[in-house]
Amino acid sequence: MAKEQIQWALSGMTCAGCAHSAHSIAAGTPGMEHVQVRYASGSFKATIDTDVLDVPALQKSLTAAGYELTTSYISPRTRIKHQKEAVDRKRNELIAASALAVPLFIVGMMHMHANWSIVLQFLLASALSMYFGRNIHAKAFALAKMGSTNMDTLVSLGSLVAFGYSIVGWAMGRHEQVYFESAGLIIYFILIGKLLEDRGKLSNSKALTALLSIQPNEAILVDEGVQRTVGVESLELDQLVWIPPAQRVPVDGKVVEGNSTIDESTFTGEPIPVEKGIGSKVWAGTMNGHEGLLVRVTHTGRSSALGGIIDAVVDAQGTAAPIEALTDRISKVFVPTILGLSLLTGLVWYFGFDSQKAVVYAVDVLVIACPCALGLATPLAVVAATGIGSKNGLLIKDAAALQLAGEVKFAILDKTGTLTLGKPVVTGIDWSDKESRSIVAALNEKGTHPLNHALATYFGTIDGLPQVKRFKAVPGKGIQGKIDGYQYYIGSGQFFTEVTGTPPPIAPYTHTLCFSEKGLIALVSFEDTLHPDAPLLIRELQQRGITPIIASGDCQEAVAKTAKALGIVKYHGGLQPHDKVDLVKAYQQQGRTLMLGDGINDSIALNAADVGVSLAHGTAVAQESAAVVLTREGLPQLAHYFKLSALTMQTIRGNLLWAFGYNLIAIPIAAGLLAAPLGLELTPMMASIAMSFSSLGVVVNSLRLHKKPLQ
Repeated sequence: MAKEQIQWALSGMTCAGCAHSAHSIAAGTPGMEHVQVRYASGSFKATIDTDVLDVPALQKSLTAAGYELTTSYISPRTRIKHQKEAVDRKRNELIAASALAVPLFIVGMMHMHANWSIVLQFLLASALSMYFGRNIHAKAFALAKMGSTNMDTLVSLGSLVAFGYSIVGWAMGRHEQVYFESAGLIIYFILIGKLLEDRGKLSNSKALTALLSIQPNEAILVDEGVQRTVGVESLELDQLVWIPPAQRVPVDGKVVEGNSTIDESTFTGEPIPVEKGIGSKVWAGTMNGHEGLLVRVTHTGRSSALGGIIDAVVDAQGTAAPIEALTDRISKVFVPTILGLSLLTGLVWYFGFDSQKAVVYAVDVLVIACPCALGLATPLAVVAATGIGSKNGLLIKDAAALQLAGEVKFAILDKTGTLTLGKPVVTGIDWSDKESRSIVAALNEKGTHPLNHALATYFGTIDGLPQVKRFKAVPGKGIQGKIDGYQYYIGSGQFFTEVTGTPPPIAPYTHTLCFSEKGLIALVSFEDTLHPDAPLLIRELQQRGITPIIASGDCQEAVAKTAKALGIVKYHGGLQPHDKVDLVKAYQQQGRTLMLGDGINDSIALNAADVGVSLAHGTAVAQESAAVVLTREGLPQLAHYFKLSALTMQTIRGNLLWAFGYNLIAIPIAAGLLAAPLGLELTPMMASIAMSFSSLGVVVNSLRLHKKPLQ
């Protein structure tokens, strides 16, 4: 048996129910194991037995159900391109449909029964239902052949029955039984919903766009001493590439020549560049400093650390959001129930009471139970909530975040740039010779390292500094120069040992050394400054019963110091991006988990968390990866998010209660149960009006969100 992990693309899915039906087809195919079908990303993952699986047969089965399986790898760039094309296509289609829907709505709502009006309604409804609704009808038919249903089934059947009944009524001269507007407008409203859904999926792809922007497309290949520019995708393992100063690293590799500093904030989130020399590892997407490096390729493309992050983001974005699939899960029960009730109504009236009313009442049940109210219950509330959020410093990018906020038990918090300001500051200097202050200040003035800037800020303006001669920056170690004939240095403990021949007296993570050949001159202490809003954030989380946890790429000692200052018990340091993902998943075993971060290194964890939140000053990748972005500076904005979530879920529950309550009352009336005792019965026209009223109730309730303050 030859087992292989595959990730293919599956198109043609229109709802979360489609993912379930596609999964059923695939899971029942010999040679398929551990099948995962992701509606949001259009991905198809599984373990296959290549000796058993008949790929063409699988494709044929999925095609028969209305899906298209692509077995070749589709790059993120191509995937985004296809999504944009789909959105453009559906937008243009909706514009064209609007030209028909608007006059149909106007004429239909006037209930004009003149022959010219009927003809006009027929033509408009025919185009809307049969042309613009063709994909919905096709999918419903394909599912029916498989013995399955979803929201498309009810939409299609409701439209077609209303259309067919109207034709019969028209042919019999019963113009009051003509409801072409219902047949056409049902399709039109669904088209609007599908466009909004696709736009939301495209918005999620912006995280990938941001990631791809830091991945170089070209590299300088060094072959037998000759340099030439090549595409990154053409590079092979063990080849040599030259990384010029101030250029992004195109591959993962090891330094074989040169010394420099690399800005690795892409992965670690830490602002201080890392010293690199022979044997040091470098990663694609990071930024080289002021010296060139010769690097031997160890990983390229999808196998690189950045490529892994991109694939992880794609995978995380494909996870189905509970709130997005809510109406589809409901429809699995609702649709068959309505179909059964309609059939039962027709049979009971035909054989038991009045055969002439059997068809009317059966159609009434279908028309009055149109899923518009259910279909609008969630998206209208979400649209309102996102609008309110934008006015209050919240960018809500994922509807699932509105549902899950109230269930959060753990909040994993990035340190640098989130709980702290991300800028090192000098907290003090221990001098062995206080008269050396001007010497250290003069030499430091020449340096460009972030710690040099922090030290310069600490000194402020000092007049009369001595002149520095033969200044030199030693990559990966520090700076040096001559003052009044003596050599002085500022740098690491390693630099101190090389110059003096003795180990440094002290050089923990929070210190740097100033020294001469004779020994130590000064010991500089520095730390990252705590964000002024951090204590308030921690109190807000704890009051909500949420456990705060620090997860940082910084060393354990620095993290412990920040945790102690904020009264946080649980903290983790020295983490790489994938370590943060593992931490998120570990806490998810105990309850819903929120991730708050601001760097590219947080992007995978932001996607993996039940709720990912990025800050206003966060990197573009972090903001695009997060489900929620705090668009205004200040951590307390997170409290607005929690309150907005509670109000939104209250509104959605109210909408669903209204939709179901309406059906519980309306369907018995439509079925004629009150015809005999109370003389209360409906025509399809009245059922259509009632259906519209049910949708109006959802709209009004959703708009009430705008009147509820978050402060």
